[in-house]
Amino acid sequence: MPPIRLTDNVSEENEAIFRSAPMTLVQFYVTIELARDMVGVLGDLGNVQFRDLNSKLTPFQRTFMNELRGIESMMQQLNYLYSVMEKQNTIKSDIYVNLQADTKPLPTTSEMDEIKTRLSEFHQRIKHLEESFINLDKKKLKCVENRSVLNCLNDFHRSNLVGGYDDLHQHDDETEEDYDDNQALLNERRNHSLEIGYEVHNMEEFSSFNSLAGTISRDKVPILRNILWRTLRGNLYFHDIPLDDEKFPVNESSSEFVHKNVFIIFIHGDFLKTRVRKIIQSLDGILFDNANGGSESRLETLNEINSKIEDLNNVVESTKEQLVTELMVFQELYPDYCYIVQREKLIYEALNKFDEDSTRRCLVGEGWIPSWDFEKIRTTLRNLIRSKTSRQDGSSSNSTINLSESTEVNTQTSLFAIDDNELTGFEIEDEDEQEAGALIAVVNELSTNRVPPTYHKTNKFTAAFQSIIDAYGIATYQEVNPGLATIITFPFMFSIMFGDVGHGFIVLLMALYLIKNEISFGNMRNKDEIFEMAFSGRYIILLMGVFSIYTGLIYNDIFSKSMNIFSSGWKYVIPENYDIKKGGTLIAEKITGKTYPFGLDWAWHGTENNLLFTNSYKMKLSVLMGYTHMNYSLMFSLVNYLFFKSRVDIIGNFIPGFLFMQSIFGYLSLTIVYKWSVDWFGSGRQPPGLLNMLINMFLSPGTIEEPLYPGQKYIQIFLVLIAAICVPWLLIYKPLVLKKQNDRAIQLGYSDLHSQRQHSFLIHEEERALELQNNDDGLNHDPPESVFDVDDDDDDEEFRFPNDVEPMFHSAGGHGGGDHDEEGFNFGDIVIHQVIHTIEFCLNCVSHTASYLRLWALSLAHAQLSTVLWSMTIQNAFGRTGAVGVISTVVLFAMWFSLTVCILVFMEGTSAMLHSLRLHWVEAMSKFFQGEGYAYEPFTFKSIDV
Repeated sequence: MPPIRLTDNVSEENEAIFRSAPMTLVQFYVTIELARDMVGVLGDLGNVQFRDLNSKLTPFQRTFMNELRGIESMMQQLNYLYSVMEKQNTIKSDIYVNLQADTKPLPTTSEMDEIKTRLSEFHQRIKHLEESFINLDKKKLKCVENRSVLNCLNDFHRSNLVGGYDDLHQHDDETEEDYDDNQALLNERRNHSLEIGYEVHNMEEFSSFNSLAGTISRDKVPILRNILWRTLRGNLYFHDIPLDDEKFPVNESSSEFVHKNVFIIFIHGDFLKTRVRKIIQSLDGILFDNANGGSESRLETLNEINSKIEDLNNVVESTKEQLVTELMVFQELYPDYCYIVQREKLIYEALNKFDEDSTRRCLVGEGWIPSWDFEKIRTTLRNLIRSKTSRQDGSSSNSTINLSESTEVNTQTSLFAIDDNELTGFEIEDEDEQEAGALIAVVNELSTNRVPPTYHKTNKFTAAFQSIIDAYGIATYQEVNPGLATIITFPFMFSIMFGDVGHGFIVLLMALYLIKNEISFGNMRNKDEIFEMAFSGRYIILLMGVFSIYTGLIYNDIFSKSMNIFSSGWKYVIPENYDIKKGGTLIAEKITGKTYPFGLDWAWHGTENNLLFTNSYKMKLSVLMGYTHMNYSLMFSLVNYLFFKSRVDIIGNFIPGFLFMQSIFGYLSLTIVYKWSVDWFGSGRQPPGLLNMLINMFLSPGTIEEPLYPGQKYIQIFLVLIAAICVPWLLIYKPLVLKKQNDRAIQLGYSDLHSQRQHSFLIHEEERALELQNNDDGLNHDPPESVFDVDDDDDDEEFRFPNDVEPMFHSAGGHGGGDHDEEGFNFGDIVIHQVIHTIEFCLNCVSHTASYLRLWALSLAHAQLSTVLWSMTIQNAFGRTGAVGVISTVVLFAMWFSLTVCILVFMEGTSAMLHSLRLHWVEAMSKFFQGEGYAYEPFTFKSIDV
């Protein structure tokens, strides 16, 4: 691949859609004091892709790591505050509606310090309030949990599982408060004497039992029961009661909330009691010691806890109100703070790609820009320095520094610089001259053969089609972009497989709905992934619907039914003795001189040989479509070779490849059209089979079983000879020519062909620079000597930044997929590459042509599935009358329409779209598309996700 051509005079009217935009490598020289502001204005422009000149350095070794640490701390504070706002549910709508920071200028460093201080104050106050709120809420929940345990314990003692509760109601003089808890427990123990192992006979013996009460996570209750049973060997009584009202913390230090059960355990002895405590604590259970004692003691404890809960509830509500108030105040500032902090992060990440010259307190950076944006960047930097110098002098720019349009620099190598030399002649006081001269910004165009990024200028209509191509691969710099042709070919290939007026109209309505509401849908955040894909491709869906309606009119098909738009060219002749009731086969006759004006005659629908006719018609049509699609794709390879002036590829690849394809599949396509144009039955001849003809053309040249036209034998022999000659032509010509050119370069004193091309490129750049210098006005517009300390006289020594891994100059094949690389000319690699190319091309001509038969297959499947769906659903409703007819019509229509949208539109449409995508990626783009470029990703603040 020859060196990259950089266009000199490029207008902004160039849409850069047929071919990627011409790019220019520029160098920025800026003082550290001005670097942040310069990157800020470049981010607003969004047209510079910075190169990383410090790729050898780790992130911790870069210049602005401390600034990034501070920004990262601010982002953590913002994330924390946003999580608190979500937790407290203060975000009622889109929080970024009132965003204003994106329209305001870049804050100064002092303003950033104020923002950082204010954000830190908000963070401290809100964090303190939230921690207080959480702690108080946990205390309240613990009290609520304690109250639940006491209530459950009271209910347990009041209940009589062995009849005590019934006895309680038999005595009118007794109340619930006077009920003896120990008596109830004694009755309970007598009933469960088998579990304990003996029966309680008197109160003194029972009083020796110790009880434990508390809460534990519901899923751990069975575990606790099993452990206690095995540890204590059944010497206990265990009872649990679920708490279904609300969730509680797992333990005092946990923030996880779970459903809990209250447990009541009766055991004997302090030793066992200690063991049970440890077991409960190991399972994150909570014990409440205040639950022990009699009913009076528990009643006092319950009253005390209720009072405490009421007090805590008041404090919690007050704390929450104060927290919400602070959050509402901060919520107004959050969008701007979030945008500003993310913008600062992007700025310092870009500055970390600059190379630092610590002795001169300056930064040097490189970046790719579209060539037509060069003047825009120059003007932007001029305005930036004008505003900065005016601000330092404390007066307007008209009174002190007048940088008018007449003082603009008009050279190619140093298009803009403001420094001490350029400020000479302006009326500036001596003490201010040094301060103003410290603000230096130089934008410099570099001559290089490094492969630029690929940039296709798109709009909202073409962006979706371009994304289809970019999903397969980024086009090599300035090769033909398949995205332009895809605008027509992609929906058209889809419509051939999806041809139906009704289904296409449904797709069209969906696309129009998305387009009509594109503003509201575009502003939506967190869109569903499938909906996001459909919305991004709304214009693709629009054209798919339009083209499907067009091909549906050609197929004369609407929901599997025909349309009688024009009068038919066929008529049925009914015999005299024909019985309509018995039925029979009717044969249609062609009306002499009558031709259906557009598309398929509706008389074919419903005939016995309809499928046979449409099969043959669509199959041959798919071959013609494939031949046309591959042919124009092959022509794009010629356009590429002409643009890059690759004569060896034109003669060695395109011409033999083109002749090979035309001699086989061009001939097949011509015979298809010829066969359609002949009235075989009128002439009394049998039409020959074209597939057998093509096979016999190679297996037995000169043998014609069923002649198609006179002289067919000689033409086919001639075409076979051309195809046979093209194969060695493809295989041999290019490697031999490159070998000859390499030998000639070595004789001229170069190391190889690559070295000669590199030298030719450098000579071309020198002549270009001299021509620009001769056309100059004689003024000295060179950049300051302190900017570059590179010896321009030594062409063999190329400048490299110390921490830049990528060399300053390298072969265009690095990204462009050329035949040579930095290691030099290798004849063996070229031969292998050409052999692979020849085999792939010859085999692909056959396989790719056959692959286009999917157009016929999917079109047939779509039509047949539509017919079956109609006949099995809504067709059954026709003919019925009365209420049954109305109900069946409504039900079957709903079923038919739902299945049509779900199956025929969505599922079949997705399948046809994927097949169309494959035809472009594999069958068409393989004829010319290299796809070895890398995307142009400019530094821009539009990428900030807010």
